[in-house]
This record gives sequence, C-alpha cells and structure tokens, in this order.
Amino acid sequence: MKPFNHSYDPSVLHSATASNRLDAELRSLSSKAPLPAKSVAGQLWVPRVKLLLIGLASSLMYNSYAAPTTTSILAKDSVASAPAVNYGSWQQPSTEVLALPNLRGDSLSFAEQYQNKLLGEWSLQSINGQVKMEHDPWIQETVKEMTWRLNAQVRQQAPMAVVIIDSPTINAFAAPGGLIGINTGTISAAKSMDELASVVAHEVAHISQRHYEHSADERKKALLLQVGGMIAAIAATAVDGDAAAAVMMGSQTAAMNSGMAFSRSNEREADRVGMQIMNQAGYNPRAMASFFAIMNDQGQLNQVENQFLPSFIRSHPLSNERLSESQSRAQRYPNLSLNQQQRHQALFDLLYWRVQSTGKRMTQTALMSAAENSVGAKLALMHWYGEQQRFAEAQQLYKALRALPLSEQQLLEPLLSITQSQILVEQNKWAQAAQILQSQQSLYPERRDLRLYLADALTNSGNPTQAQALLKPLTLQQPSDRYAWQSLQLANEKIAKTSTSPQLAKIATINALLYRSHDQLWTGRYDSAMTSLTQAKQLAEQMQASGQESSARPLLANITQEISQVKTAKDYKP
Repeated sequence: MKPFNHSYDPSVLHSATASNRLDAELRSLSSKAPLPAKSVAGQLWVPRVKLLLIGLASSLMYNSYAAPTTTSILAKDSVASAPAVNYGSWQQPSTEVLALPNLRGDSLSFAEQYQNKLLGEWSLQSINGQVKMEHDPWIQETVKEMTWRLNAQVRQQAPMAVVIIDSPTINAFAAPGGLIGINTGTISAAKSMDELASVVAHEVAHISQRHYEHSADERKKALLLQVGGMIAAIAATAVDGDAAAAVMMGSQTAAMNSGMAFSRSNEREADRVGMQIMNQAGYNPRAMASFFAIMNDQGQLNQVENQFLPSFIRSHPLSNERLSESQSRAQRYPNLSLNQQQRHQALFDLLYWRVQSTGKRMTQTALMSAAENSVGAKLALMHWYGEQQRFAEAQQLYKALRALPLSEQQLLEPLLSITQSQILVEQNKWAQAAQILQSQQSLYPERRDLRLYLADALTNSGNPTQAQALLKPLTLQQPSDRYAWQSLQLANEKIAKTSTSPQLAKIATINALLYRSHDQLWTGRYDSAMTSLTQAKQLAEQMQASGQESSARPLLANITQEISQVKTAKDYKP
C-alpha cells in the first residue's frame, strides 16, 4: 500500500464535514444501493519546494534562541536514590518528582493560549505547504507514540501535531502551541530509540519551560527572524544543504543580538528537564549525552572539511561546557534493565530500516547485507521487493519471518501485517489486504496507522462507507490530519462514482469537496480551499432549491463554518 499516494478525479467536485444525521442518511442510502468494486488509481501531487527565502524570513517558527521564562517547572537538578524497580513494566518508577506548571500566576492567559494556538496552526500550514514530509502512517504512529509519552510527563495538553520532515539533515524543532517536528535524518543518525527520544524530550522541555513565550517587542522581532529562517532553511534543505545552512545562520545571527544572552541558559535547562522527562517516561537519560557526542563528532568533522554544521547544532548550540555537563548529569541516572533496552531496541530496529526503505535511501545490496543480522532490515527488504514487483522474493521473506518463534513475531506486529498488505496492494489484491489489516485493527483499534491503511483498502475494494466510519474519528482527534482528509475525499469520490442513487451521489460529491478543502487549508492553500467550499455551497444550494431541505441544511451549516475557518487562517499574520 503506497502511503499518501492519494488522487482525485478532476471531473468530480470535492471535500469536508457532514453531520451525524447525514452519516445516518448515507448509510441508509448506501444500503439500498450496493457499490461495485472498483479501484482508484493515481497519485497526489506533492508541491515542489519553493525557496521564497526573503518572504519566509519574516515568518514565524520556533528555535532555541528565544528568551527564557522567569520560572521553571522543575526547581531542582538532582536525582534521588532510586527505589526498587519493577523492570517488568514499560514505565520506569520515578526517581524524582516532576511538577506540572501552576495553573495560576505564571501560567498563560486564555488570550496567550489562543495566540499560541493560531501560531502553531500557521506554522503547521506553512511547513505542510513547502516541505517534503514523511507520511508513512506506521512511522508517524511510532514517533507520535514516543512523543506523547514524553510530553505527558510535563504537560497536560497533548502536542498539536508531530511532523516528520523527509530530509537527510539532522534537525528537530518545536513551535508555540505544541507543534513538534523532526527530520528523518535525525532518526538515521541515532543509534537507539533512547537517543531519538532524547532529541524529542529536549524539544518537549523547551515547550514545557515556556522558552518561547515573549512579552518584549524586541524579543518578538528576534523570534520572527529565527522562525522565518527556520522555515526557509527546511525548504532549502531539499534543494541545497549549504543554502539551507546559510539561510539559517543568517537569521540566527540577526536574532542573537537580542536573544543570545538567554540561549545557553535555555539549552542547559532543556537538557536537564529533558533527561528528567526521559527518566519518567522509561527511556535512558544517558542517551542524551551519547547523542550529543555524535553531534559533536560530526560538527568537528564538518569544520575540518569546511562544511556547515548539522542543523540541530546550529539551532541548539552545543558548547564543550554543555556537552561536559550533560555527560556528568547522565551518570546520576541508573541504566535501564536489559529487558527494557532490548524492547526499545527492537522497535528502533524496525523504525530505522522502515525510514531507509520509504525514503529510498538504501540499495538492494545494502539491505540484503543488513538483513543477515537485522529483522528490521529483513522487513524493509521485503517492502523493497514489493515495490520492485518482485513478489516471489517478497513472499519468501514473509514466510521466513512467519517461521520465527511467536514471541519474536509479536514484536514485528503490526508492521509485518502492514508490509504484507502493501505487497498485496501492489498486485491490486485490495480485498486480501483489507482482510489482513482487519485482523490487526481488531487487536489495536486505537492505532491511527491501521485505520488509514485499512480505510484505503476498503475504499479500493468497494466498501467506501466502511472506510468513512474508520476515518471520521481521526479527523475529530486531529483536525490537521491530511492523510485522513484525503482518504475521506477518496471514499466519497468512490461513492459519487458508483452510487445508483442521485441523492447519495450529490451528497458524496459535496462531502468530497469539503474534505478536499481541509487538506488545502492545512497546506496553506487558502484560495484553493475557498474555491472548493464555494463549489460545495453551490451544490448544497441546488439541493435546497430542489426540495431536499433536510439534507441541504446541515451541509450548508458545515460549509459556512469551514469558510469562516479558512478566512481566519488566511487573515492571520504572526
């Protein structure tokens, strides 16, 4: 199954939200009008990166040169002696107490929270519209679950979104409102899940310690320069790594004039709090120091070769003093048990090689060589064979993995079943793929990745109404979920094309338009979103004029609400 490989038929109008009442009507109508099985082919065009560096330099994003807050969530940099540890559980018993921020006094006002929300949404829309993303649902689910676990130790509010940028450079960032981003290059540079968690924990600490809320105008201006440079650099990375470095270095130099006095303090606090967060969440805090060592070695190598520093070092300055402090602090924490280390490492092995496979960063020779010692590489090679239409070799690897002891197979799920379903999809065996995915989805009903893969299989095997039932909860949980919006769009296009009921076909067409407008909104294509909504409104008004008042009224109410949301997003200026 090719993730985020969605298409839409230009001859059919498209996308967004319908009410529960309409959902019931759709189910009723669809039960009377059986849908033949047809597949939808084609690809979603991912916008090419546009290096509008000057304009972007005045945009807003988040990095580590912002001014600090006057208070800290964690008052102490100490670790008490560890109590008896039950290593059979995932979460390691706490060796210190993390205090949540006070809801009065130094907390953010409702107005500040609202502004942060708008800023985070604007940042997400800007990144989605200009940067190549890693949309594989399993990779997203794995990184998101880790981020949620870390974030839950210090914040009551879940992150707005976790984005994974398809870039070989090492970088991570956060934005007010709880947006967290990480490059695939960071995953490739890490040697363990704990090292990867150390990067995310550092960003979570920046948010929890409110290093990016400002009151002074000069600090806000500095942040504007930093953030604009960050977005421009992320976009430039896909084209020219040196250009990206130059843009970011320039924006940070301008910002340092007013913010550098605080950057070292912020970074040290984020290191300290990040380690505490890792310990609370069951990750090895010592991994932060080891990842810093990797960054330091790479930075020194690049300086010798007259190359630019890794992005993460540029936006998170790594001094010898900071490296020494992190190494000293890490020694205060106990090592994880062998059982926990193996559990983390088994998942990281799958994640690392999945990223190499989906990002087309490994040759067949490299995959085959790694597969001799890595189960994750075997699974990635199986995926690669499927994409190359070498199904016999893929099936041979699948049988070998299924021959492993049951305990080892369980560590591979649900990725093993997902990979097998993708190979079946490559052969247009959508119904078989859906059957495999349904068995996994019944075991893990909460997983977003399984819902997305299964919904695509159901839509293309002639069951788009079932696909909608899986997808709608995802858009309620995460309004910025572009993959879910696109999958809903495709499901409704399928209904519109195959339904024998004119009323059902028209409702599905309006919904497809509404869902398409959501995807356009979250990529910053506000004018396109307004066009989709205008088309949807015209069709709904035609339904109303033809006497279908009960169906048209809730549709028009939804369309009006979405138009207002797009206008608000378009008019927002950070």
